[in-house]
Amino acid sequence: MKVLSMILAGLSVGYSISVMALQDPLLSRGFGFEATTVVDGVLVLAVTAALSAVASGRWGDRAAVWIAVAALLGIVFDSLGMTPGLLGDWVAALGGGALLGAAATLAGTHRRAQVALAVGLLVAARVGAELVTLLASSSGPRFAWEVAGPEDAVVPQTAAIAVALAVLAALFLVAGYRTASVATSQVSTRILTVGIALPLVAGGFGWWAGEYRDSTLVWFLALAGLTIAALVAAWFLPKRAGSLILVLFASWAAGVSSFDFADRSYTSVGLAVLLFVAGGLIAYRFPQIYLGLLALLVIAAVNLAQTLGVVLPVSIQQWAVPFVAAYLLVSALPTEPTSLAIGVTVPFTMVLTVTIYGGSYGPLDSADDFEFFGSSQPSATALSVGGLVVLLVCAVGVWLLRRRSPTGPV
Repeated sequence: MKVLSMILAGLSVGYSISVMALQDPLLSRGFGFEATTVVDGVLVLAVTAALSAVASGRWGDRAAVWIAVAALLGIVFDSLGMTPGLLGDWVAALGGGALLGAAATLAGTHRRAQVALAVGLLVAARVGAELVTLLASSSGPRFAWEVAGPEDAVVPQTAAIAVALAVLAALFLVAGYRTASVATSQVSTRILTVGIALPLVAGGFGWWAGEYRDSTLVWFLALAGLTIAALVAAWFLPKRAGSLILVLFASWAAGVSSFDFADRSYTSVGLAVLLFVAGGLIAYRFPQIYLGLLALLVIAAVNLAQTLGVVLPVSIQQWAVPFVAAYLLVSALPTEPTSLAIGVTVPFTMVLTVTIYGGSYGPLDSADDFEFFGSSQPSATALSVGGLVVLLVCAVGVWLLRRRSPTGPV
């Protein structure tokens, strides 16, 4: 039951990231920011997750359960349009972060629980929007209810799934942890600092790249800055906990969030989920973090070869990335509960990396892509080389971390 509750909690957070307005700015442009992505919903979620994990770890598991339930209640309110406009965006971000931090505390250092939470989050974050699209276009039964007010733009399919996940997660969390009495844990100031500083630094680099999107050099400097930030953050976490940050950053540099579907169908989405789960299950039985990193390096090399004119089956890359990413993620677990809450937000806050894999398919034709890159769009080859370099740096970082003394910085 505890593992099931972690799956549902992870799905709830991931689905919120996928379908709610967490990519939108949470500051009014009246504050003078031209690019308010410095403070968006995902950043607030990440910082809240770190604070929630620390608070839950110090107050104990029973407090963590009720923090999680309160966060799920906020997600329900937002899903039903009861907190409209900017208030709803803040509620979604704060609720998702509080739920993630509390759930990570409840998972403790139990590997199965951590795997369930992390894999559930990544699966829902990747396929949630696709599922809603399929449901909305389906000719089957429709969910509908009265919506009052122009700001309460509730999408029935989105809300129905979010509410169902939140209610089930709350029930199973209370049932699974109602008798929990694990001793509280002390969390160092260093861990809390990393959890708050890393998403803020990532948001700063994202804003910089957005402000100067006509400069290819600025984009690659921002990517280098993100890589350095990930390395520093990983080193400051205790023991090998920082490995999770690096493997997730490496996975997203290989394109786990930008892999395409063969087609927009239930079969395609189901296969993506199956590959995530299969990669995680194999890693749970045979964890080899270096094997996972090697597989990502091979994928990056294949991408580079394709940009240089080598004809390769693109579909293999599309489906290999989620499988390998899940394998690598699970191979890096278990970790400290607070480090888990910090690490799993990395793919959503350090977002410059996701374009590397997409660029390997050739010229970008999306209006959003051109708006982001401006008039000096990096070539597909440059993006693929950048991804390969990031992967190599992260691989070396993981190797150094795992050779470090078990005590390490605390």
